[in-house]
Amino acid sequence: MALTYSSGSGDGLPEDARPELYLAGIDPVPIGWVTVLQEVTNGKRDVGISSYLTSFVGREHALSKFSWIHGGIGKAGVSQFGDRVVFDDGLTDTFERAEFFVHRRRHQQPGIEPTIEFAHSFLWYFSAVPRPDGSWYHLDDAGRDEELVRISRSDTDLRIEVAALPLRRYLAVRERFLVVQYDRVTHLDSAPSPRIKAADRTEVSIFEFHSGHEGSPAFVRLCGKHLVLPIDAKPADLGYPYPTTESYPEFTIGTDPGTGLPVTFTCDPDRLSDYFTDLGTPHYLTRVFFRREVLRRYTSEPSRYQVSPSRLSCLGLWGISIGRNGEGLVEAFLGDLGRDLPSAERAHWLSFNVAPRGGVDEDRHRREILGQWTPTTDPLWRLAQARERFSTALSALAGQPVYRAWNAADRIAFEGLHLPTSSEQSEADNQILTLAKGVIDYLDTRALRALPGADPAAATINCIDGWVKHTGGDTDMLVGPLRLLQGLRSTGVAHPRSSNWTAALTRADLHTLRPDEQFVRLVTSTADALDALAIHAQAQSDPDGAGALADQ
Repeated sequence: MALTYSSGSGDGLPEDARPELYLAGIDPVPIGWVTVLQEVTNGKRDVGISSYLTSFVGREHALSKFSWIHGGIGKAGVSQFGDRVVFDDGLTDTFERAEFFVHRRRHQQPGIEPTIEFAHSFLWYFSAVPRPDGSWYHLDDAGRDEELVRISRSDTDLRIEVAALPLRRYLAVRERFLVVQYDRVTHLDSAPSPRIKAADRTEVSIFEFHSGHEGSPAFVRLCGKHLVLPIDAKPADLGYPYPTTESYPEFTIGTDPGTGLPVTFTCDPDRLSDYFTDLGTPHYLTRVFFRREVLRRYTSEPSRYQVSPSRLSCLGLWGISIGRNGEGLVEAFLGDLGRDLPSAERAHWLSFNVAPRGGVDEDRHRREILGQWTPTTDPLWRLAQARERFSTALSALAGQPVYRAWNAADRIAFEGLHLPTSSEQSEADNQILTLAKGVIDYLDTRALRALPGADPAAATINCIDGWVKHTGGDTDMLVGPLRLLQGLRSTGVAHPRSSNWTAALTRADLHTLRPDEQFVRLVTSTADALDALAIHAQAQSDPDGAGALADQ
């Protein structure tokens, strides 16, 4: 894009006054970011950008003149024509063929930050999520954050940018163009001579550049518009706010006994055999194995992903059935990797793919293949149930809730407890810290002091200990596992490790186990203790009901 000068030249202008830098950056088919609004915030500059939507017919109208189209968009109002009252909603302007896209709405009350507003259809199409700073993001088909709107604030101005490809996808599904309007005035010490007058017109832009000095200091001004075009996509491809191209990598499904080389095959469900059709290819239910570390990217975000021994899911967007065999490998069916796993995730899983070993998850085989009922062996599910029973039974005995209400972040972390994805001490430490917080730290000491026999000046576990002793219970069995959990938290997780950490592991016969094995054992013993405490409490208030609780 180049201006044609009918008078004067820009050669002698200061760098910041020349129009070429801005014009060179104009791209009707951008793939990065598009500035859709810019406003000066300190009054020391004279530059602005605004934008609006228009139709195919409206693009010709937009490019018919250099000056901005303000119209009636972005501001509601009432007009009266004789006895007729007309309400303008500020969303469309028929005369200017303009539709609302973005606006920074100021408020009459001083000191209130203007509100940045976008067309609802734009945000709704992407199911956009706001951030505290006013920016927005959306989720791709794998459930990962994709930045949609970003806001930059400097000492001089505010700039709002939109990710170009999502924006152009929205334009395509709406059958619209985005008109970006630009106006910049740069003041000069002296007026250029001869007077500058230049213009540029293309199929996607129109700009005027001129100088002046009447009644004010000398200046140059660049003013005009350019279009952002929709992506070239078929209507069927616009049903989702993100590209849905599929890629089906080949996974290792076995080992050639002759060569020792891996046997691989695609996870494309359409190329796999099943119980109804034999294509001469591997079966849909062929098991594929992965190192357990494949789950770490998901267990690290419990607010987004739910991971259990039998399933991985993401915010209701997608989910895949999984299992764990005797060697701790994660297994999944070959066809499920192509049908249920988002395309963007398959490369991640491929990097952890290993040849089959260690057999299959027998419980999963009985449950999913043979259709048999199998009791859960998930220690974390047992822990959650035991904590609930413990809470209910002791709250009834104390006459008030023994657990304080959850903080939202702590609840997400506790519900996100998972079987370790490695034998690293750091992962076990984080898990132990969350376990102790959810089971012990959230106990309400004041409520526990209301238990029969509890010391009114004692701390949390000591209150439970006093109650157990008072009611003839075995404190080693009922309270010991909680003391172990609290001790490991205090001597090696929340604080620098000391000799007490090793001593506690040795007393609990955990010292010969790996950190991940220690955590699983700790979860199991904690769940056992909570269940036993619930039964003991039930026996105090309802002796007949304690047996039923013990059978659960």
